[in-house]
Amino acid sequence: MTLQHQYRPINPRLGTHYAVFASTIASLVLILAMLEQLGTRKLWLSHIMIISPMILYAGVAIMTRTLNVHEFFSAGRRVPAVFGGLSLAVTAIGGVGFFALTGCLYLIGYDAFALALGWAAGFAVCAILFTPFLRKSGAYTLPGFFRQRFDSRVIGAVAALLLLPPVLMLLAAEIRIGAFVTSLFVSISFELAVVIGATLVAAIAVLGGMRSVSWTQCVLYIVIIGTFLVPVTILSLEVTNLPLPQLTYGGLFERLSAQELSIGATQAGPVTIEAALPGERPEPALKPFMAPFGALSQSDFILLLFCFTAGTAAMPSLLMRSGTAPSVFESRRVIGWGIIFFGLFLISAPAYAAFTKFITLQQIASALPGQMPDWIAGLRDAGLADFSDRNGDGKFDASEMLVSRDGVTLALPIIAGYPFIFAVMVAAGGISATLAASIAHALAAGTAIGEDLICGLVYRSPTAAKRLLFSRLGIIATGAGVAWLVAVVDFDILPSVAWAMSLAASTFLPGLSLSIWWPRFNIWGLLAAMIAGFGVTAGYIFLTKFSGSEPWFGLSHLLAATFGVPAGFAAGVGVTYLTPEPKPAVRAIGDEIRDPSGETIYDRVVRLSIAADAASDPN
Repeated sequence: MTLQHQYRPINPRLGTHYAVFASTIASLVLILAMLEQLGTRKLWLSHIMIISPMILYAGVAIMTRTLNVHEFFSAGRRVPAVFGGLSLAVTAIGGVGFFALTGCLYLIGYDAFALALGWAAGFAVCAILFTPFLRKSGAYTLPGFFRQRFDSRVIGAVAALLLLPPVLMLLAAEIRIGAFVTSLFVSISFELAVVIGATLVAAIAVLGGMRSVSWTQCVLYIVIIGTFLVPVTILSLEVTNLPLPQLTYGGLFERLSAQELSIGATQAGPVTIEAALPGERPEPALKPFMAPFGALSQSDFILLLFCFTAGTAAMPSLLMRSGTAPSVFESRRVIGWGIIFFGLFLISAPAYAAFTKFITLQQIASALPGQMPDWIAGLRDAGLADFSDRNGDGKFDASEMLVSRDGVTLALPIIAGYPFIFAVMVAAGGISATLAASIAHALAAGTAIGEDLICGLVYRSPTAAKRLLFSRLGIIATGAGVAWLVAVVDFDILPSVAWAMSLAASTFLPGLSLSIWWPRFNIWGLLAAMIAGFGVTAGYIFLTKFSGSEPWFGLSHLLAATFGVPAGFAAGVGVTYLTPEPKPAVRAIGDEIRDPSGETIYDRVVRLSIAADAASDPN
């Protein structure tokens, strides 16, 4: 009997439960829309629309709380592939995808596809190279996999330490954008929104670990994708007579190009990647939407795509999902469903950006001189845009239409003239996206601290109570530390995400690839690969961004993985050849991991341990 079979089977009514959740959210939006038409104050509407889903998410987390180690770390390996794919997709989308990616597509058009394609390609690489083998290992965390693979608690602790910087960067970015949007629609300060957001993130992760995170994320995906698609689908129906924006926005390109030409948006040629990628503050969309390499050069486009591909494939927050699948085969299906659900967002984001730009320029072009649309003042007051006729010619040109990268998603329902509740609904979806990614990152960081650092080093055979206690304390410490950082440090989320992707790629992609696929690889090679990859990437970022050193070959610090990943592979291979071959027992573990058949390695060890304890107990 496998360990998995000792737990209750998968609930056959999961689909019904989530249909009820979806109906609840849809009913809430409809009721609030009717209340708006009856004259209810907008402040009340925004508070109810933002807070009510958060109460629902907290309720799901409470219902899925657990004191069982196997449930806490892997959801009992009972998450079906479809629901695992939902969780995987929302972890990847996050607030960065919901707001920043859509804004980048609006401002630099085609060139922002480097980010989207990198995310999608990372899923494919992960599915082919890593996911089924991590599931066969059965380790709860990425450092735990390394500890099991090389039978070393020290290597697991080192991996846990190196895991923290990229994961905490992503967590900080998500909490920051979530707090910013919350402070726009709820009458609280940014700092208080940070504290509340971090508290909710920690509470969901602490209550049930991976179990709470997995089932809460499924609800979150429904809210995220629904709130994202509703306004752009309605606009597509109005403009093209078809409610399929993913398929119809191509028909706008000819008219959109003419609009861009009329306001002076022309192909100016590529600039440095720091100047090309939009920042937080409003800036003009000077590049035509479909002009290739008008902001990024071809080499920067390819290297940025590589960094996001490698970073996504090696991101610990995503790799942990493999352990929740019922079997090795199901773990591949999890990635497949994740690509489908994430792909739905990725093909919708360009449509969202294109329709937003089209409706914006259409309304500007049709307005009489001195009688510009009312929404311009509203977006300016919120800090989401700044349209000003600076040269006094009575019209706007491209350089005078400044749009905030993170405000594009919120701006569409406002510009299109939809009821106020639509804008709040989109905001609620974006906040949900930040929450979905944040709980995954907080869980990854907290369990690395508790399971791999404290229990892995201090206790040789920690009890279940200690493992849960220290992991929960790690999650709480992670949430508190990141909340303090976000509240006191001003930073832009997109460079932080790019650095996190480079650090994750350089630290873990070489070592993880060689650990699975090269039998000769040993513990010293893994240690060298992780330290060299992390050191080169972190050092390059520090030298070129903060110390004023000249970039190597003219490559930005945002592309640091270009140097870190090869350095990790070179160090791993070189040190492995210079040190003794691994012991036969370590080789045998690697061979078994590559064999998809048979029982999960970790679960077998636990099962045999339970059986031995039962046999030794005279009672």
